[in-house]
Amino acid sequence: MKSRLFGVCAMIALATTVAWTGLAETVTNVRGVQRENSNLVDIYYDLESSDGGLYSVAVQVEGRTEAVTAATFTGDVGDGIAPGKNKHVVWDAGADWPKKKGDVKAIVTVTNGKVQLWEGGPYWADRNIGANAPEDYGLYFWWGDTTGHRPSGGTFSFNFYNDNLNNNSAIYTYGKSVAELQSAGWVTSDGVLAPAHDAAHVKWGGAWRMPTFQELYDLCYTYCDWTWTTRNGVNGYVVRGRGAYSSNSIFVPFAGSGDGTSLIYAGSLGIYWSSVPRSDYYYAYVLYFNYWGSHYTDDHGDRSRGYSVRPVQGSTK
Repeated sequence: MKSRLFGVCAMIALATTVAWTGLAETVTNVRGVQRENSNLVDIYYDLESSDGGLYSVAVQVEGRTEAVTAATFTGDVGDGIAPGKNKHVVWDAGADWPKKKGDVKAIVTVTNGKVQLWEGGPYWADRNIGANAPEDYGLYFWWGDTTGHRPSGGTFSFNFYNDNLNNNSAIYTYGKSVAELQSAGWVTSDGVLAPAHDAAHVKWGGAWRMPTFQELYDLCYTYCDWTWTTRNGVNGYVVRGRGAYSSNSIFVPFAGSGDGTSLIYAGSLGIYWSSVPRSDYYYAYVLYFNYWGSHYTDDHGDRSRGYSVRPVQGSTK
């Protein structure tokens, strides 16, 4: 991991850029600058590869004291990015964070970790949204949230529980029927989160999206074998395909969940969102797995709680 400070002017006081090293690629020399008298931020990075090919590049922006929803990126971002030096991404901070000022961190994520685990199935990302490595927990999202929240020392600055009860936060999906969510544009006519409210699509762009309930079901029961393990000191499961796909696998860590301002059950429980709401007011479908050897899908994912997101892309058959 490499970081670098760069100075900016009117809108953002200070920014840190962070890159990570993936399976066969290395991101280095990340730097950036806000254009003079402009709300555009130029972010540069070098992408080196030992096996060639094209990669998926995502950029995230996290505020140190305030949440940032950053989605307006152009340039060398998204799918199909070739290795090279001085790759260039432009963030329209004025569009995403208007009239704001504060310290932010820009995270450049590059991966070719798109793993297909069964014939005709989707490609699964090799890590959670917001994670710097497959064993990192990443960000935590309420259902429909595209900002994500990262704890510090096991505590969130965002309060999943009280903000919901007081109805003073952006948890707009909790307490609304599917019909209400569709009418407000949260959910499509197909019954899944709309792209603008899909954390995987907003954070990583391209064809990335949150998995459907059926895809989580197939991952859990139909096509894969689950093996409890520890990777780099992190508890989780290796989920491996079968037959011709038995050499393909992903690691899913026990990331726990956000409850109130606390991160709970990290290291012993994983809860991962689907893009599908249950036909009531409060829940959505999720994947559960735990330290004691159980893994299953469930329809009681509390929409107000903070759970993990593992992106997919491609076919749903």
